[in-house]
Amino acid sequence: MQRHTVFSILALLLVLLALNPAWARMPLPPQSDQDALFLQAVDAYNKNQFPQALTKFQQVSGSHAQEAQQYIKKMNAYQEAIQLAKGIMDRSPDERDANSLEFAIQQYQLAIQIKPDGPWQPADQLAKARVLWAQVQKAHAASSKAMNSEFCAKALAAAQEHHYKEAAQYSCPLANDNPGYSCGGDEAVHMCQVNTDLAKLDKSTPDTHTTDRSTTGKSASTIIPVEPAAHSSSFDKAKAAYDSNDFERARNLFQRVDADSKSASADFLDKISRYTDAFATGEKQSRDAQYESARAAFASAAAIKPDGPGDPQNRASRMELFLGLDQFYSGDYQSAIQHLQSCAHTGIQKQPLVHFYLGASELARFFVTGSEDPTLHQDALNDLKQAKQAGFKTAGQDVSPKILQVYNDL
Repeated sequence: MQRHTVFSILALLLVLLALNPAWARMPLPPQSDQDALFLQAVDAYNKNQFPQALTKFQQVSGSHAQEAQQYIKKMNAYQEAIQLAKGIMDRSPDERDANSLEFAIQQYQLAIQIKPDGPWQPADQLAKARVLWAQVQKAHAASSKAMNSEFCAKALAAAQEHHYKEAAQYSCPLANDNPGYSCGGDEAVHMCQVNTDLAKLDKSTPDTHTTDRSTTGKSASTIIPVEPAAHSSSFDKAKAAYDSNDFERARNLFQRVDADSKSASADFLDKISRYTDAFATGEKQSRDAQYESARAAFASAAAIKPDGPGDPQNRASRMELFLGLDQFYSGDYQSAIQHLQSCAHTGIQKQPLVHFYLGASELARFFVTGSEDPTLHQDALNDLKQAKQAGFKTAGQDVSPKILQVYNDL
């Protein structure tokens, strides 16, 4: 009987509130009004009125306080998932890739799991994300097929000319992408191994001269290295062109040196060939948004000539920056932190942007892991402060409002 009376009172309160909404702003007695406030909040939640529901749940105390906190967590998680997914879906087509779209799909699925009929049409957006993912996969497959065919043709042509190093440079990436790819009747992985082994055997021997047994007491087959000072004037000009990054002129001059400089010239010609191939590979993979592979290619070029044409060291750092940004927007905050920290240490340009996204990654990870690591929180604040002191503007940056609020409050 007593229970029936309580429910009757609550029902009467809801009717009165519906007739006069102003009553909702009036001070309420402790428990009975807390019950009513909780029911109002639940009603707003069910109607997808999240701002109103959030405000009311935050005011709930007493016996419903724990339930109210659970609703708040669900709404925050829902909105966070929708924002992350929307950030990816709003990118321009050339900035979307399969991995980021797959993450958007996961976020929409998470939102639907929390509230299937929630706001912002998650089911419709999920369907759109799946269509875009399928399109990107199809385009990537076509691009990969064309690249594999191109690399195969170049590897076969180089091997036919006995340019085994060049053949390995084309067949080995092909093997990494598709080990079983059939190229000229051979598997890519076997082609890579064969050309790599042949390239090791195909090294130019140092220039030598022989001496007569009668003058030295040694066999005529004794090998005596030519002194470096024997380089010709043509070689010196070629070396100067190489040092000044005029690779075309250097290549022409190295090919016309005298016999004494042939061996040293061959080494420089090999460096130029490997450098240009690595840099060209980095450029192509950068255009295909394959940032990790592009970074490795530019780093390979930088290992050959750090100050080479195109600034390979800076290009490698830029790829690492793009990789860090891509991982941030994919929700892989730990990997994003690692790559952005590396960018911060290399002295890459755009340091304010690097520190902003490094701080944003650290702060996002701090929130995701339950706000339990004070060191991570402090690191995030330090990096965000560096970005703000450098004048970094957040206009146009698609970042969580929680992170932007922290940044603006610094």
